[in-house]
Amino acid sequence: MLHKNSYSQFPTVVYQNRPKVNLISLALKWIKNFLAIFGLLLIGGLWFLYSQGQQVASSFNDEFVSFFGSFVEQVLKKDVASAMVIKTPLEKGVTIKQAIHAMEKYANKLNIKLIAHYPLFKEFKADTQNSLPFVEIFELFDTAVTASLLEHNPDFAAYLPYRIVLYKDNHGQVWFTTLNIELLFHGMKDVDYNTKVQALKIQENLLKIMGAGAYGTL
Repeated sequence: MLHKNSYSQFPTVVYQNRPKVNLISLALKWIKNFLAIFGLLLIGGLWFLYSQGQQVASSFNDEFVSFFGSFVEQVLKKDVASAMVIKTPLEKGVTIKQAIHAMEKYANKLNIKLIAHYPLFKEFKADTQNSLPFVEIFELFDTAVTASLLEHNPDFAAYLPYRIVLYKDNHGQVWFTTLNIELLFHGMKDVDYNTKVQALKIQENLLKIMGAGAYGTL
């Protein structure tokens, strides 16, 4: 009797195609995740800087932000040196000699001492043998008003004495100029009312002296 050989059936192996790795998709996904993390860090950093800025600003007087905003605007339009000073032009018909005389008389009227002056244009001429533009510096001092400022912050002494400069620019215009003391005042922390009034008085008196000199009047 013939026997038929029976063969066991082997399971059919089906090979499925593996999905191809899309490098572009992976790169885009990685970039997306990176930007998301970077954005969170950036927002956190900006918030930290903002909060720190608010704390710094709150430690100064109420006019700090607006005043220094104007200062930065002047820096961008000009430069730091020009933004830090207040200038008054010498009026037509007023000579430099008349201007200096009027300035000195008005300072004496306000009980502000003229303690020194430096005709720098003479030094330039002596050192270089060249005729350079006119520059003369006048140093003034107000003992009573300055005392409380030094008591509040002794570092204020670095800005003493107060200066008024008379100079001629490259276009032949003569100017009176002085440091804007409000830059120092608005940068002081915890300034009491009396100190504030005295600081503003110094600035006011210097501008009056410059005005008297500019117009040649007492």
